Amino acid sequence: MDSSVQLFSKDCSSAEAAAREARHLQALRGPGIVPLQGARPHGLTLDRAACSLADVLQARGPLAEDEVRAVGAAAATALARVHDAGLVHADIKPANLLLSHDGELWLADFDAACPADGRPLERFSPGRLKPGTPARFGADLAALALTLVELSTGILLDPTASWRVADLRRLGCSPTLSAEMSFMLEGDGALNAPRAARMLARGGADSLPAPVANVRRADSTPTVEFMPVRPEPPPLPKTGASPARWWQRMVAAWRPRNATPARPGQGQTPS
Repeated sequence: MDSSVQLFSKDCSSAEAAAREARHLQALRGPGIVPLQGARPHGLTLDRAACSLADVLQARGPLAEDEVRAVGAAAATALARVHDAGLVHADIKPANLLLSHDGELWLADFDAACPADGRPLERFSPGRLKPGTPARFGADLAALALTLVELSTGILLDPTASWRVADLRRLGCSPTLSAEMSFMLEGDGALNAPRAARMLARGGADSLPAPVANVRRADSTPTVEFMPVRPEPPPLPKTGASPARWWQRMVAAWRPRNATPARPGQGQTPS
């Protein structure tokens, strides 16, 4: 088989971004991290995954709890290696959790990764973290908890809201998973990635979900830096009403109609 079939070419927004991500992947090379095979001025060559968890969620709908736990334990184990290197991944979501052809889970997309220095994160996917979230390890654990709830229920949660155990149970999470996800979302420093991995594995999680065919590369909230550059729209005619600010236009362009984050008290999957 042609080896190129097993590789994937990822374009980056700039030569600096490509070099930065290549450095992170090279330093973290090993289990749980998408393998880097080469770098070029504006992109990377990576091992090709079978699909992402976003693809699985779109094709199958919510996952069984043992599959959710297996994903969480594997992702937390990979995050432990990232955190040991002093980095925050900063973009944990289903689209960045990949299933390999060999039945492993890979953590991917280190474009937003940065030192855990407590400064506000500069790059992250809209709707996945609170604006102004500090670059600390707890940000990755909170994002992982929101990801696992999404995989369990099919509902994209509002990261700016407070999610209690009762809220998560109403959305469809089991009592145990609700308690654990609420604990991860508290972000009070009492939990680190290795402990999260052990907690999630206690439920007997031992098998990741099977990859899906006919992958569509689903991702309702792309990373900010990966958004295509669009020409500036022509000036709006002066009508007495103020035109939308630039950030309002960006938000309208980024947030799909079918991916409105849920807030506490909502128990319906976005239509």
